[in-house]
Amino acid sequence: MNGRGRIVGFFIFLLLVVIIFLQIFSMVQSDRFYRALNRLDDILQGRERPSRQTIRKARSTADQEYPGDEGDWLVWAFRVEPKTLSQISTENDIYARWLTVPYIFEPLLFYDYNEIKLEPWLAESYEVSSDGIQITFDLRDDIHFSDGHPVTADDVIFTYETIVNPKVDAANIANLYIDVDKAVKVSERIVKFYMKRPHFKALENLSFWDIGILPEHIYRFDDPEEFNKRISDPVGSGPYVFEKWETGRKIVLRRNENYWGPKPKLKKIVFKFITNAVAAVQALRSHQVDIIIPEPDQFADLVEDEEFKKEFYCLSYFVPGTPFYYIGWNQDTPFFFDRRVRLAMTHIIDRREIISRLLKGYGRMITGPFYINGPQYDHNIEPWPYDPERAKQLLDEAGWIDTDGDGVRDKNGTPFRFEFLYSSDKVQYKRLVKFIRDQAAKVGIEVVPEPVEWSVVISRITDRKFDAMVMGWGGEILQDHYQLWHSSQIGNRGSNYVGFNNPQADTIIEQARKTLDDAERNKLYHRLHRILHEEQPYTFLFVRPTFRPIDRRFNNVKIYNLGPKYWQWYVPKDKQRYR
Repeated sequence: MNGRGRIVGFFIFLLLVVIIFLQIFSMVQSDRFYRALNRLDDILQGRERPSRQTIRKARSTADQEYPGDEGDWLVWAFRVEPKTLSQISTENDIYARWLTVPYIFEPLLFYDYNEIKLEPWLAESYEVSSDGIQITFDLRDDIHFSDGHPVTADDVIFTYETIVNPKVDAANIANLYIDVDKAVKVSERIVKFYMKRPHFKALENLSFWDIGILPEHIYRFDDPEEFNKRISDPVGSGPYVFEKWETGRKIVLRRNENYWGPKPKLKKIVFKFITNAVAAVQALRSHQVDIIIPEPDQFADLVEDEEFKKEFYCLSYFVPGTPFYYIGWNQDTPFFFDRRVRLAMTHIIDRREIISRLLKGYGRMITGPFYINGPQYDHNIEPWPYDPERAKQLLDEAGWIDTDGDGVRDKNGTPFRFEFLYSSDKVQYKRLVKFIRDQAAKVGIEVVPEPVEWSVVISRITDRKFDAMVMGWGGEILQDHYQLWHSSQIGNRGSNYVGFNNPQADTIIEQARKTLDDAERNKLYHRLHRILHEEQPYTFLFVRPTFRPIDRRFNNVKIYNLGPKYWQWYVPKDKQRYR
């Protein structure tokens, strides 16, 4: 009996050890992501000053060979057609970025998709001074653009100077560089940037990680309008080159056979424009396309279809760049300059019902623009409730009362009747606007749906010609909220589309930019979160996972902490479809 007791006791002890180990391992894994981000702050503050020698010895991500057979194409179905393929343009959008970076344009440093840290790409090494004021990049000596011209310090400086040129239509990204003093060519392969003051995102911004380096000999201009008008024929150093753009049909990239690094296995990437959501799913099922961006209800149906899953992966994941969805209220209009009205609009929108009905449960309610799984998001802030009665009180207080008994509130002779702008290509938006129209009618507000093509949406919001609109903002790995919320970004085609102007918020945003300590900066962003929650320049709706149904003939399909790397995929010879 004693022997059995000792054996049982030993196994119980062993089980407890295993459980404790798994808990510790889980905690370490969940913490790894933000420790990786904190490393950037450590570098900028001099707590971990990178040496050139250490970085030179590290193997660049750009040197890694890809596995698998050569051949075949990847055919995307895009619901919208981008307005431009220029990365330096206010009319650039997420679709243009997916098309070009890093396929055509490549950065100096690129984020490792698992470790979430910047690693050498076009740059062989970099060095940050201990005070964060000087950042030096040493370029590789084997890099060249697709036409064979070498990538030099002149191209890096040209890219920077084009972005900050006040006559180039790029206010949406120029704001990232207002803390840069100058760029200096040290040699053909070395460029040094001098900062006016430290900036927590300086290394990321100056690596042009989501823009890429432009060849000066291709893009050089005398008149900035020449550059602004160039929307097609992009040229870069990446593993693919632009082949053609058939307007309304498709954009085709082909493999760059002159690529300086390891070539991807797929010979072409084709982006077909299929605006109808049902047609996109049908094209996937019939293998006319390989990957689509479905509506939430479509994905919910597909993931339950066992036969479908035999032929297609059904991927669903969150990453820092996962968009948050919102309704923007233009404060230049007579309707939404009053904070009480904006708050009333939030109270009449039943966001829980939207997530349940429109998203089939694939979503989480949010209270601000921060990544919901990140430390900048303040989970102590409670969402404003669905409360039509409170909305009516707020509208009454703001002077919007139905004085003529026609069922629509009015003020100073103006009926509360506004146009709701949205992309006609998005079924989700169409359903959402109808849902809000019905709820608004119950409190005496008339919503006029205004569906237009995506390219028109981009132009209208950039010029601030709208009453209200619904969109999604893709997030960033390190979030800087100057672009969206600083008052200097109102007008001049900046991204503060709704005209949010709050001096306290401006001060917080400016302070956060030069605060290198993570914990202190997060405190500042919690204060900004609270201001945005109280002011409601947006009604923050929800975040939902990224959905990607993908043909199973592709191998090496992996989801990293930053999502999939499409350029690493391949198709075995016996499953290849295109020649």
